[in-house]
Amino acid sequence: MKTIATIWEVWTYDVWGNAEDGWEVNDCSCIDRHCELELLVETYNYGTPRAFDGASPTDEDIKDVLGIRADVAIETDGDDLAIYVTAADDGYPLGELHCISHKSLSPIEAQ
Repeated sequence: MKTIATIWEVWTYDVWGNAEDGWEVNDCSCIDRHCELELLVETYNYGTPRAFDGASPTDEDIKDVLGIRADVAIETDGDDLAIYVTAADDGYPLGELHCISHKSLSPIEAQ
């Protein structure tokens, strides 16, 4: 099992609104500018000329760094370097992660 060391900025939100009218992020705060995550490397398009290695944090990794309870279902959006997290049940904005150690994680390319 191959892994890669990555470094992320972790941001939380000050949120206004409600589930009925919708949520609005009023402000955000960086709670960690050097969050180290060891990610599992996966090979995509294995056995083809277009095979490449990629990596991304698991839902458990994301919940851990944002301080989200394990029983809360989350949804993620974004790309390989920026992940935006919301609660799955009502779309409540929970936070975001930004990879600062790599130019790309899909395919993996260091800074």
